[in-house]
Amino acid sequence: MRRAALAALAAAGALLVTPAAARGQTTSPAARGANAGRAALDSLAAESARRTARYADRRAAVADGYRRIGADFPGMGEHWLHPAALLAGGADASRPTLLMYADVGGRPTLLGVGFVVTTRGDSAAPSVPGWPEAWHEHSGLLADESGARRAGVSSRGGATRVWVLHVWTALPNPNGPYVPDNWALPFARVGLVAPAGVDADAGRALSLVIGGDEYLKGVLADAGVSNARAAAAVDAALAASQARVGVVAARARAAGAVRTDDLAALRAEWRAIGAALRGELGAAVDPYLAPPHSPRGASGHHHAP
Repeated sequence: MRRAALAALAAAGALLVTPAAARGQTTSPAARGANAGRAALDSLAAESARRTARYADRRAAVADGYRRIGADFPGMGEHWLHPAALLAGGADASRPTLLMYADVGGRPTLLGVGFVVTTRGDSAAPSVPGWPEAWHEHSGLLADESGARRAGVSSRGGATRVWVLHVWTALPNPNGPYVPDNWALPFARVGLVAPAGVDADAGRALSLVIGGDEYLKGVLADAGVSNARAAAAVDAALAASQARVGVVAARARAAGAVRTDDLAALRAEWRAIGAALRGELGAAVDPYLAPPHSPRGASGHHHAP
């Protein structure tokens, strides 16, 4: 499994591709500004990849002061935070605020980096690459990582708002290097290369066989949606789904590739588990089954609109 998983990472190819400059075209000032902004963002990503290569061994990150925070997210892995970098703010390629890791093939594997800045009220916009398109808001709630907003929770007004930029420096993200969720990750974790067109539903279904079931139960508990009465039925539904997803994963590994019908089966499985959970917990579960981060250019928000 480890050899297959590492091969999946290697076969995914290079992450950072800088668009070729347009030739023979006249660009507007706004377009030139957007191109310069993207160039600065891509430069940060490339420099971060170079500077953090030493953290491929997670022990080096621990020695430098990084510590794990929060859950192991199906589409993002684990977040390892450097407290001093958090306090400093900004986007320093030599010391990112966050490192992202996941167990791939039985070994902690560096996936990418993250940067964190804060704003408050009508404070000036941060002077960081990719602002604001590539950054997404983060409340710190596990339920918000599912993409749903809890009633009464808001970081608007004069409160401090936390913004995160994810940069996939090591595991290519099929949807873009700055999109928060990388649905190639569940495939890599089971020794498969994610096909083109992979989406949140297929990725989350596959994640059920690598801990995504416990993550989902945590999201629902954090949101106050789950209850003790339905716990046994929810556990049974997730176990049945895991078994069916396991069959799809085994078939894909045997074939050496994820086929179109495998993706369709995974998407159908996510719909099926959604229907089962809805039957036990009601419509309140729906926001937590929606795609975690709605795309907004280079990224999305941790909240649903």
